Amino acid sequence: MMIDIKDLCITFGAGNHQIHAVRNANLQVAEGDSYGLVGESGSGKSTILRAMVGINARWTGSIEVDGNTLTPKRTVASRKHMQMVFQDPYGSLHPRRTVDDTLSEPLVIHKMDKREDRIIRILKEVGLGPEFRFRYPHQLSGGQRQRVAIARALILEPRVILLDEPTSALDVSVQAEILNLLSDLRKTHGLTYIMVSHDLAVVGHLCSKIAVMNRGEIIEEITEEQMRTGEVEHDYTRQLWTASHGYDRAALESFREFA
Repeated sequence: MMIDIKDLCITFGAGNHQIHAVRNANLQVAEGDSYGLVGESGSGKSTILRAMVGINARWTGSIEVDGNTLTPKRTVASRKHMQMVFQDPYGSLHPRRTVDDTLSEPLVIHKMDKREDRIIRILKEVGLGPEFRFRYPHQLSGGQRQRVAIARALILEPRVILLDEPTSALDVSVQAEILNLLSDLRKTHGLTYIMVSHDLAVVGHLCSKIAVMNRGEIIEEITEEQMRTGEVEHDYTRQLWTASHGYDRAALESFREFA
C-alpha cells in the first residue's frame, strides 16, 4: 500500500474556539492508483493534503507513505518523494521568477545533477517546449501555468502527487487537457495520486476510487462504477452525484443541508 491513513484528526484553534476540521479519516491508496476526495468547500479535503505535506502540523493519527510513518515535522527527504500541485496556478508561481528559476530551485535544494537536461525533459513531458524556459508567469495562459506547476512537482521524480483542485481555476476546455495530461503522466511514471475536488465528475475522470467528505468526515467510499451509475448509499453522496450532472431546478429545490 503506497498511502495508508488511519484515524486522522486535524484541529485548528484551542479551547472553546477549537475547530475539528477532520475527524477520524481513514483511507488507503495502492501504488499506481488515483484516489479522489470530494465534498463541498470546508469539508476537510484540502486539509488532509496539507497535513500530508507538512503545511498543517496539528494532527493526530497515522499517515504512512510507502511504508514510512510521517510526523508533523517533515524531513527534506520525505518532501522529495511526495509533491503537491495547488489550485491556483498563478498564485503558486513566483511572479518575478522565470519558468527556469521555478524548476531549478527544487533541483538545487535536493542537490540533483544534470539540471538543464531535467528541465528541458520535464517541460516536454507536460506539453511545453524549451522556449518556455525563460518566460514569466504573466506571459503564460492559465493552462500553461498549471503545466509549469505540474512540471515543478514532477521534476524531483516523486512517487506520490497530491492534487488540490488542479483544474478548478481553468476554463472547461483546458480542464480536460490537464486531466488527460495528469492521467498520461500517472501511467508513464507509475505515480500514485490523491486528487481533491468539489466536482464529482472531474474526480471521476481520473480516479478509480472516491471518498466523499462532509463536515470533516469521510461518509462514504465509492468506486468508479458507482460514480457512473449513481448507485450510492448516502443521501449526501447522491446529492453530489445529481449536482455533477448539470443544473436541474427540480433537483436543486430538493437539496438539503447535511449536519
